[in-house]
Amino acid sequence: MSEHRARADKSAKLGDALREHAVLVVGSDDPGGADRAADMLAPLVAHIDRVPTGEAAVSRITDAWYDAVIIDAGADHERAIAVCEAVFGASRGAGPSVLLYCDRASLDLATRAMRLGVRDLLGPELSRLEFCSRVRSAIEAGEAVRDSADREARLKRLCSRLDRARREVSGQVGELCTDLADAYQDLADQIGELATAGELNGVLRQELDIEGLLRTFLEYLLGRVGSTNAGVFLPNSVGDYSLGAYINYDRPKATAEHELEQHAALIAPALEGVTRPLRLSDDVAIADRFGEGASFFRGEQVVGIACHESAGDPESECLAVICLFRDRRTPFSAQAVRTVQVASELFGKQLARVIRVHHRHKPDELWDVDDDLDLAA
Repeated sequence: MSEHRARADKSAKLGDALREHAVLVVGSDDPGGADRAADMLAPLVAHIDRVPTGEAAVSRITDAWYDAVIIDAGADHERAIAVCEAVFGASRGAGPSVLLYCDRASLDLATRAMRLGVRDLLGPELSRLEFCSRVRSAIEAGEAVRDSADREARLKRLCSRLDRARREVSGQVGELCTDLADAYQDLADQIGELATAGELNGVLRQELDIEGLLRTFLEYLLGRVGSTNAGVFLPNSVGDYSLGAYINYDRPKATAEHELEQHAALIAPALEGVTRPLRLSDDVAIADRFGEGASFFRGEQVVGIACHESAGDPESECLAVICLFRDRRTPFSAQAVRTVQVASELFGKQLARVIRVHHRHKPDELWDVDDDLDLAA
């Protein structure tokens, strides 16, 4: 009875979350798929419209607002991709969240759809509760993107006003000019970080498995913070980690992987509760944090952070630990540390999504980038 009541409570909460939203269902050559998708939503969503073709969908979203568009892929996947492209083109990037309903999704279809911006793939195997929950999540993700775009636009307008004010007072009050210039730079940095986060988030969301996600994440870090050693450690259980992926910059190739496996035992548990980047630059601080593991970092600077299921909450489940280290003569800049924070938060969100979908925690393939820099997952 308690399990039934819990499902009923969750269904009621979903209904409250979805009731005010509008959903458009786009049919295919097989009307059965669109029927099933609409039937799944019918008890919880008050406003559901259906159209038979992509052309009709474009016409509808041009004239009316929808929070989500569910496209039935049917048997013709090329047609489904074309409909997705038409819907995104009509909404100009700030429109509804797009989901694809398909009886059997191929890897090619899933990859192409995600690259276009499709937020999720739905299938007949989902229960009504899970189906509606994933539609709600897609709608919330779309709202977050639109909110971020609005904030970025406001920041740009504010930057423009600050710049005009700086020019007006520059000849009169030198100190005020300096303060305004600093504020302008801070805002410009925020805009740059927002743009970078948006770009990285789009790339990470295309990765549907952990191996590809690790590769993309490490390649991004390498491009942003420069040559570095780095390890991503994935949990086997509380306090127990294994090496998921690594970048080898200046360690001997023959010993790099073994050393990083030792990091999994000594370093990763010491960083498990660190939810904001920790930068350690002297031997005393490193020894205080890592104990006997400090011997790995003589003469080096370390940056570490953990990705938790709830970003910034050390009490939630730890999904991964990230550790970067290199010679102190080339320390990590403040910008590099901010990049690690933004990238790790987005990586943690996508990692949680992939784990929920695939129900697996660690990769099993190795890959190298070039002879001078080992990059493996």
